[in-house]
Amino acid sequence: MSVSLVIGTMIGSGIYFQPSALAPLGWNMAIGWLVSGAGALCLALTFRFLMDGTGAGIQHNIERIVGEVPGFLAMFAYWASGFTSIAALTVAGGSILASFFYDEPTTQSGVLMAFGLLGLITAINLTGTRSAGRLQVASVIIKIFPLLLVIGGLAWLLIDSQPVQPVAPAPVEIDGISAAVALTLFAFLGFEAASVPVNKIRNPERNIPLALVGGTSFVLVIYLLVSLGLMFLVPWQDLAGSTSPVSDALGTILGPVAGSLVALCILVSVTGCANGLVLIGADCTYSMALRGEMPRFFARTSANGVPYCGVILQFIVVGTFIIGSTSRGLTGMFTFLALLTTGGVLVFYAMGAAAAMMENRKPARWPVMALGVAFTALAAYGSGLEVVLWVFALLAIGLLVRWLCRRSAEAATNKRLA
Repeated sequence: MSVSLVIGTMIGSGIYFQPSALAPLGWNMAIGWLVSGAGALCLALTFRFLMDGTGAGIQHNIERIVGEVPGFLAMFAYWASGFTSIAALTVAGGSILASFFYDEPTTQSGVLMAFGLLGLITAINLTGTRSAGRLQVASVIIKIFPLLLVIGGLAWLLIDSQPVQPVAPAPVEIDGISAAVALTLFAFLGFEAASVPVNKIRNPERNIPLALVGGTSFVLVIYLLVSLGLMFLVPWQDLAGSTSPVSDALGTILGPVAGSLVALCILVSVTGCANGLVLIGADCTYSMALRGEMPRFFARTSANGVPYCGVILQFIVVGTFIIGSTSRGLTGMFTFLALLTTGGVLVFYAMGAAAAMMENRKPARWPVMALGVAFTALAAYGSGLEVVLWVFALLAIGLLVRWLCRRSAEAATNKRLA
C-alpha cells in the first residue's frame, strides 16, 4: 500500500497527455524524462536520508533538525497545494465522466460529475485508511495497464524487428533538453507521498524508504519506456497533433476499442491520485493539529483512526475551488488549479532537502542531495512569478493561522491556571 501510494500519486494524467507536447522535440523527449526522473529519484533519496524510521511523518523530521516554524511552513504549504491538486484531478475526472454520460458535455455537467467523484473519494477515506489504501492499490493496477500495453508494443517492434516510425528531426541540444525537462518534471511530483502520513505505515523503517525509492524508480522506468513506445509506434506529426497519444498508439495494436479503454484508465488514474491526496491531506491537518498549529478538533479521529475533520474540510474547500473556477471552463479551470498546486510542493521539497543536508555528514550522500536541490531549483524557476506570489500569500495565511491557534491555546491554559 505504501508503494502504491507513491506510484498512484505520481502517475496521474500527465503521462497520458504530455507526449503530444513533447513529440516535436525528438530524442530530447526521452532525455527529458530521464533527467527529470533522475532529479526526482535524487530528491526521493534525500527524503529517505531524512526519515528517522519512527513513522512520525515528514513534519516531525524537519522540525527536529530545522525547527518548528520551517516544519510548519513545509507542511502547511504542502497541505494547501493539495486542495488545488485534488480539485484539478476531480475536474479532469468529471470531464471524462461527462463525456460518457452526455453527448455534448458542458461545464455544468462536468462540475456535477466532479462533485460526484469527490463525494465518492471522501466517503471511501472516511471509512478508514485501509479502505483508501485498497482503492489506491486497485487504481494503480488499472492505471498502468494501458501503459504496459504500450511497452508491450515497443517490445514487439524490437523483438520482431518491425519498422519503427521516424522520430522528429530535432537536434539533441541543451535548449531542447531544457524544454523537455520543463514539460516532464511535474509528472514526477508525488514521490514524497509515503513520507507524510503520521504513524499510519507499518514497519516504517523498511516500508517508507522502499516506497520512496522503489516507487519513484518504478515510475521512472514506466515513463521512459512508454515515451519510447509512443515515439516508435506513432508518427511524430500525428503524436504532436493527438489529444490522446496513448489511445492512438494502442489503436495501432487493438483497434478502435482502445479509445474507450484508455479513457476509463485515465478516469481511474485521476481518481487514484485524488484519493491518495485526500488521504495525505487529512494526515497533514492531523499532524499540524497535534502541534497546536491548527484547531485542535482536527486531531480527533474516528474509531477507524481516520482524522475525519480533515477529510470533511477537504471536501468543502475543494468543492469551493471547483465552483469558484467554473467561469474559466473545464480546460481553463484545470490549468489554473494545476498552476496553484506547484508552489506549495516546492516549499515542501526545499525544506525537506535543507533539513536532510543539515543532518547528514556522510560525504557519499552529498552529490545525491545536491542533485535533489538542483531539481527543486529547476522546478521553481520553471513555475513563474505568479506561482511565487501565490506561495507568499499561502505562507502568510499559514503563519497567521498558527499564531491564532497558539494564542488561543495559551489563553485557555492561562485561564485554567488562574
